[in-house]
Amino acid sequence: MNNKEIQEIGLFRFSLIAPVVNGTYEACSKMQYYRNIAAKTHTHPNGKKVKYSSGTIKGWYLAYMKKGIDGLLPKGRNDAGLPRSFSEEAIDKIHDIKEKYPYITTKMVYQKLVEDKYIKASEVSLSSVYRYIRDNNLKRNQMAPVERRAYEMEHSNDCWQGDTSYGPKIIINGKKVQTYLISLIDDKSRLVTHAEFFLNDNAINLQIVLKKAIKKYGIPKKLFVDNGKPYKNTQLNLICASLGIALIHARPYSGASKGKIERLFRTLKDGYINCVDWNVYSSLEHLNSKFNNHLNKEYQNKVHSSIKSTPKNRYLEDSELIRYKTEEEIEACFLHRVTRKVRNDATIKLNNIYFEVPQKYIRQRINIRYHADSLTEAYIFNEKNENTDTIYPLKKIDNSNIKRNSIDYTQILEVK
Repeated sequence: MNNKEIQEIGLFRFSLIAPVVNGTYEACSKMQYYRNIAAKTHTHPNGKKVKYSSGTIKGWYLAYMKKGIDGLLPKGRNDAGLPRSFSEEAIDKIHDIKEKYPYITTKMVYQKLVEDKYIKASEVSLSSVYRYIRDNNLKRNQMAPVERRAYEMEHSNDCWQGDTSYGPKIIINGKKVQTYLISLIDDKSRLVTHAEFFLNDNAINLQIVLKKAIKKYGIPKKLFVDNGKPYKNTQLNLICASLGIALIHARPYSGASKGKIERLFRTLKDGYINCVDWNVYSSLEHLNSKFNNHLNKEYQNKVHSSIKSTPKNRYLEDSELIRYKTEEEIEACFLHRVTRKVRNDATIKLNNIYFEVPQKYIRQRINIRYHADSLTEAYIFNEKNENTDTIYPLKKIDNSNIKRNSIDYTQILEVK
């Protein structure tokens, strides 16, 4: 069982206990919640339908409370040999195709995957693609309109909504570039916990926004986002599980379910983005500085028509309920996790950057954690979840100046 399969099983187990971790379960007691979950059939990451005893589910909760997400990772032979029909890239492609062509047939999806070389016809069958589309509610009849009702969370930080919107084009170094506004909004108070412009809409930038929001306003119980690549990936799942956040993805083709953040984007565009001469901005720092001034003056501290209060004041009404972690704990939760096999020259590669590791790890597979937004150092963790070594990017020139141990030829026996 590889590292990806181990992580998927850990995240699957967390999804079953998440309501108990963040206190959002609706049963009369924790034990009753375990019984309710035990009575249901669940889809294992390997695609099989499974059931678990209430004692097993309770054991996962206790393991999580003791060791965090690492307590849910399978050890030894548990769930060994679980197959995956196709890669994560192929899965992303299926969602992209269904997003663009909701009425496309499964056979045509299969053909596109083969033609674009996301899968091989000799390795993946049409029935495998069909099962994935069916089990993930991507069939046309599964996408029928559903009943919608206006909703609102009871307290601040019960749920945050997150999404990305196109920002203005600004001129940087003489070239006009597109910007993207990544935002998080608290469902109850309508407080923008953090919003920032970037040059790319990707997973790392979304995680930067989430980290800054949590440092300022605490940890939400739920994070409600869409199905785009920045919001649907293993690293974000691990981050949320480490923080005890239930990560929820909107039903595909159902943008209206994230109405509060969509309304925020419209407010920002009507009241600010569409009313500014963007030719005067020459950097993201300048753009974000002016935007934050507007956000705090014109939005966070003005009465919101829906809640009859300012977002900042409404958020503070629930200040005693907000859950916080120290900055050190937050940074640890946002570390990316990968495994690498050490090369014969005692190096590994992370995001196209070579790192030098201690010689003792040559030809071994090691667990690495690192800050994806700042690859100045990385950390080796052992099987006990202990940080054993800090490693740094390779400096070949420095290594060339290191004095090697000389050979004492007097100690070598003469060959006759």
